[in-house]
Amino acid sequence: MNRNATPLLLLFLIAFSACHYRTAPELPGTSSSVEAREISLGGVLAEKLNGFTPIDTAVQGSQPIAIEGILNLQEQVTEMVEKKEPAISDSLLNEWKSMAEEADLNFEHFSGVDLKNWVALNDSLLKYTGLVCFADELEKVFYNSQSPDVVTEEAIKSTCYTRRYDRIYVNVYNNSTLNFKHTTGGDVRLIQDTNYPDDGEITFRVEMDDSRYMDLYIRIPEWAEYAAVTVLGVKYPTHPGEYTEVAKKWKNGDEVKVVLGLKPAVIKNEVGQFAFEYGPLFMTYEQDSTLTGAPQTGDPLQYLQFVSPAGKMPTFTFSGYQDHTLVLQPFYAETNGNRRTAWIQGE
Repeated sequence: MNRNATPLLLLFLIAFSACHYRTAPELPGTSSSVEAREISLGGVLAEKLNGFTPIDTAVQGSQPIAIEGILNLQEQVTEMVEKKEPAISDSLLNEWKSMAEEADLNFEHFSGVDLKNWVALNDSLLKYTGLVCFADELEKVFYNSQSPDVVTEEAIKSTCYTRRYDRIYVNVYNNSTLNFKHTTGGDVRLIQDTNYPDDGEITFRVEMDDSRYMDLYIRIPEWAEYAAVTVLGVKYPTHPGEYTEVAKKWKNGDEVKVVLGLKPAVIKNEVGQFAFEYGPLFMTYEQDSTLTGAPQTGDPLQYLQFVSPAGKMPTFTFSGYQDHTLVLQPFYAETNGNRRTAWIQGE
């Protein structure tokens, strides 16, 4: 072989390797889906995929109520991507925030069509901008929707991990395994071991034949005020609503410990009702026609008690009513055929 051809061949191979995953504009935080076959799902999301409640007792409404606004946002996002704009505009982000608030307050009334398009919109925004808020919204839909048309294996695998070269973004927490080829060659396996969202502890373990450099981006949800990320005893800085970057030369067996400070929070709607959120979950109860009136006055959190064992499905009791105690669990909890709701009449 011509000696001059060898450097050219090396340059070609390097360029090919670098371009192999360049499926999005060169913007900070931009990433792409990994192939679905590279991901194995377990945990709560796998259980949901294999055992949905019947459609007639599903939580979602039957008629679309937000589709026009969601499709309008999607058109703006498509235009942003086509123009390769360097960042999402303030006006578009504010419109999205308004829709996200509507999705929170009207989640039970959003139809499967609404939520399916909402997932597609947030999928696009997450991969283009790399902003945590879009991953937060996707995770909320995946864990709370009971529609099999919304929570699909394709939708979950499209966003739970994304990649840009050897940067791996963890966007959705759930028991899972990611297998991929490093750009320098060799197989890498990233194992996520967790009971999330039953608790907030997650362990990532890396398996590989040889030591390699890799950047792991750990999502810190906006609600996680007391998160911690630790590698080999070293604590990394965490900020709610941002990714924590763990960039190092990894060796086989290295682990990352993540703790997300799950705690209940109260949200209120415009008709005098309130609901409890716990991390990505809406805490719900089976609707009871005998429940009338309003609970006692004061902060609703003072009547809330966590009663489930560690690592089990989050369960709270709400004793704000004098003669009635509500048992609060996620939407995916078993029911006796009654519709579940998160909303409690306020004062």
